[in-house]
Formats: sequence, structure tokens, C-alpha cells
Amino acid sequence: MLTAGLLLPGFARAAGRGSRVEHGETKVVDELTERSLSRLTDPNVLYHLPHYHHRFLSANNRFLILAGEVGGTRQLHYYDLRRHRTTQLTAGSGIFPYSATLDDEERQMFFLQGDALKRTSMKGRGEHPMARCPRGWQFTGHMSVSAGARTAAVVEMREEDHRDDPAEQFAARPQCRIRVIDLVTGKDQIVVTERAWLVHPQLRPGRQELLYGHEGPVGDVEDRLRWIGIDGKDGEPIRSAKGGRTDRGYWSPGGEEVRFVHYPDDSLRGATICSVVPETGEERSIARCSAFGWMDENVDGSAFVGASRRPSGPNIYVLFPRLEREITLCEHGASGKPYPVAGTDGMDYDCARPETVFSADSQWVYFVSDREGKPALYRMQVEDLVEAT
Repeated sequence: MLTAGLLLPGFARAAGRGSRVEHGETKVVDELTERSLSRLTDPNVLYHLPHYHHRFLSANNRFLILAGEVGGTRQLHYYDLRRHRTTQLTAGSGIFPYSATLDDEERQMFFLQGDALKRTSMKGRGEHPMARCPRGWQFTGHMSVSAGARTAAVVEMREEDHRDDPAEQFAARPQCRIRVIDLVTGKDQIVVTERAWLVHPQLRPGRQELLYGHEGPVGDVEDRLRWIGIDGKDGEPIRSAKGGRTDRGYWSPGGEEVRFVHYPDDSLRGATICSVVPETGEERSIARCSAFGWMDENVDGSAFVGASRRPSGPNIYVLFPRLEREITLCEHGASGKPYPVAGTDGMDYDCARPETVFSADSQWVYFVSDREGKPALYRMQVEDLVEAT
């Protein structure tokens, strides 16, 4: 890896809601592919993106939302991609840093803090609690907000079942539930209750249904993906007819299908991106992939960007399903190791993973890596490979 350029002199370490930090754009040449990319944040300060199915990158590629540890706590920040400047949007303790998601108009951000689901203006005009976690339960940090910001789905866990270590959390078989909240009326309902570690609730576009996942070690979780009606009826697992296991589930852009990566076994060989129609179980294979553990598709489905789980090939690829062709973009170099959460006694087991995402116009790829220090945000222009959308 070769770098050119430095962060701007006098890199500020201000803290507090509304405080700003100026960043430089550090040019990097990837040694594997010799393609150029940019590091957008300081590798001495931990930064990462929200959960993969959230909306955190603006449609015009002007800004994005990310979490960062500036001033001794993990907070949510607005990153101006033209000025390379972050503005702190939140303050205080108890921020769930992966929970941030934008509304359709990109004027409001929803997030979890302590026992509250909150909404805040992107212009810093205050924040408003939208719902509270009931006594005896606690938020896990997993949530989603529907199109139109009408409905939210949040995962809650019994307080006594919480464990800091992921292996211990899975072994504890925690009592979890998914609560769906009407953000206009405040009414709510419990849709799912299970003795399992529930993650990534995703409201189905245009319908009253929910996709969610079961967390746990590879090979130890059956029926990792499930879908259910918001009325709590007709819950079904999302399985491949070929057996094996499913991972990285999400609704297709129109909500007609559930996309996932299928692994025939735990060797990571033969991984395939698949789609299933939940109502019928009809399955189709989209394309083979290099064991994508982190993945995003562009708006018309003509290309996927993914990062491989294989330790022997820690690379990021762009995949063209119609051509059945992958092109290596760069090494991601992400270690996957845990990092302390500033201001707490906890550890973050996810921030050093190479979350990959396309811009709305398909001309940029963003990802996170700790290849140069702590987890930082990177991007690469791919207009020479992917047609604009």
C-alpha cells in the first residue's frame, strides 16, 4: 500500500454536538490492483458505518452518516463528502452507533440512545424521543425504519440476559423480541418473541411484513433468516433448497424477494448470491461470488460490491451477475478484531469489518478497514467499471 498526501494540519479533536472536524482526503494506491482509492478519516481515530441495511449515504453522494470516537465517546457524525468535514450530531452516553438511519428525504436521522428511539434534524435543530424501551428490557442496537418514516422495528432483550462477549451471548439463549412502533400514533405491538439472539429487523417495502436474523457462530445457527407478518402470524424460515446456510439477508429493492449469500458448507467454497420469494419459496441463483461476507447491490441490480470472508483473499470485488464476472478492486485489509468502545467498558466486535456500499449512482464504492491503524472510512471511484445508475 502506497499513500500520497496527509490529513490537513491541525486536525481538530473538538467534541460536543455541532462540533466540526476537518479531514483531508488521503490518496492510496492499492498494491494488489494498483487502483487508486482515498482514505476519508484519520486512522488514529475510530470511525465506522451503521448497519448494512440502513440508509446512511445521501442519494446525491454529498454526505453520509458514520460513527466516530472524537472527544472520548462514540457519537454519530455527518460527513460532508465535498468539504471532507464531520459535524457531530449526537451527545451523551448510551449511543448505539450502528443504529443510525436516514428518512427518505434525508432531513432526519433516527437512532437509539439509552432507552429511547430518537429523531434528530440533520440541521442540528434538536432531537425528539419517539419511543421508549419498557422497564426490564433493553435495546440491542438493531432497528429499522420504513419508507416514509411511518414505522420502526426495534430488537429488545431481557436485561438479565445481556452478555458483553458474543460467544457468551449466543450461549445464553437470550429472551429477545421485535417491537414494531407506529411513529405517528406511538402505538406498538410485539411481533416476535424468541429464546434466540435476534438481529437486523427489516421492514418489507410496501407491505406489512418483517425480515430478521438469528445471530450466532457459523454452523451453530439453523434458520438464520426468517420473515413474518407484522400481525405476528405466518412466520417462516428463509432457506435454500440446496441446504447449507444463508447469510447477509436483505429485501430486494422492490421488496419482492429476499436476497442472501448461500454457502453449501462451512468451507466458504461455492458461495452464491441467491433470491427467494418468501410466499412461494421459489429460489433463483443470481451469481457465484468470492465468499461475500459483506455485500451491497446497486439500484438496478446490474452490479454487486462485496468483501470476501476468506483469510487467504481479503479483497473487495465488484460482481456483474449477468456476465458472471468478478473484478478485484483492492485488498480490504480489515482485521475483524474487536476494539474498545470509548467511554465504556465494552468491546465492539464489528467495527473492523469491511462494510461495503455503493453510492446511489454506482460510481463510488465505500468501505471500512483498519488496514492503516484504527477502523477508517475509504472510497474508490469505479466509473470505469460500472455504468451510472
